[in-house]
Amino acid sequence: MSAPSKVIPEDAFNMENTAQNFIQSRPRALVDIPVRLIIERLKLLGKVDQRSGCLLDVGCGSDESSRLLAKNFHHTIGVDPSAPMISYAIAFDNDISDVEFKVANAEKLPIEDSSVDVITAMFVLHYADLEKFIPECKRVLKPSGVAIFYRHQISKILPAENDALPVIDGPVKVMIRKLLEKAREMSHPSFHQYELYQTQFDAIIWEEKSREINELEFAPDSVWTLGSWSRFYHNLPFYQKAGKNGVNPLTELVQAVKNTWSMQDRDSDDIKIRVVYTTVMILLKWQYVKTFHCKLGISCSSQSVKL
Repeated sequence: MSAPSKVIPEDAFNMENTAQNFIQSRPRALVDIPVRLIIERLKLLGKVDQRSGCLLDVGCGSDESSRLLAKNFHHTIGVDPSAPMISYAIAFDNDISDVEFKVANAEKLPIEDSSVDVITAMFVLHYADLEKFIPECKRVLKPSGVAIFYRHQISKILPAENDALPVIDGPVKVMIRKLLEKAREMSHPSFHQYELYQTQFDAIIWEEKSREINELEFAPDSVWTLGSWSRFYHNLPFYQKAGKNGVNPLTELVQAVKNTWSMQDRDSDDIKIRVVYTTVMILLKWQYVKTFHCKLGISCSSQSVKL
C-alpha cells in the first residue's frame, strides 16, 4: 500500500492559541452540513436507529462533529492527537451522555477489538498513515461495521449580493494548488490533498469501497465575508507555515476576487460571498451509494448508483 503519512507536523494543533484561533474562526456550517450528509448515508445502511450502536469519531478536534453524531448512537468515542483540542471537547457544555474523548493518533486507536459499529473521520484521511490507520479500522470495527471518510475543498466563490458578477473558479484552483504545492515541500512529499482522496482511495485495501464526489454550496451561518473566509484559512496550521515562508496565495486570491468584481477599494469584511466546495466521501463496506445534490445544505435529491 502506497499512502501519504505524517503530512502535518505532530504539534500542529498542540499549541493552545492555534487550537483556539481555529475553533473561533471556523464557520459552524463547515461541520453541521457534512455531519448531516454523513447521517443520511448511515440511514441508508440502517446504522442510525434510536441511538443504538457505538460510534468512533477519529480526528474529532474540539468536538463539534462528535456531539452532533452522538445523538444517533448509544455510545460515542472521539479521539484526536491534539491535547488542547480534546480539552476543548471535554469542556464543551452539552447534555448528551455516553460521549467520551481521548488523546490518540489514528494509527494507534485505544479501542477494543470488534467494538465499534461506525467509524467517521472528517478531514483526517490525508493526514493519516494509511498503512497503519486502515488495519486499525478493521481491528476495531464489528464485522458489520462501516467507515466513512469525508473532506471538501474550495471549488468556486460567488458574490452573495449580485448574481450578475462573474463566478471565481479558475483563480481559486490556481491559488490553492500553489499553496498546497508549497505545503508539500515544507511538510511531506506525499501530501495528496488536491486530488480529492484519489490517492488514498486507491491505497485502501478493503473488500467493499466506494468514492463519491459532489459539489455543495455552503452559506456558513448565513453570513460569510471575503475577510472572514480568508481569516479562517489563515488559521490552518499548514497555511500559517506557508505564510512564514513567504507564500501567501490567500492574499493573492482575495485581491483576485476584488479585481474580478471591481471592488478594489472595498474592505474585505464588507464583501459578502457564497462558497461552493467539491466534496468527497469514501465509504467502506458499501454495496451501493446514493449521490446527493444539495444547495446550502438544506434540501437534497438522490440517485442510486451501482458499484
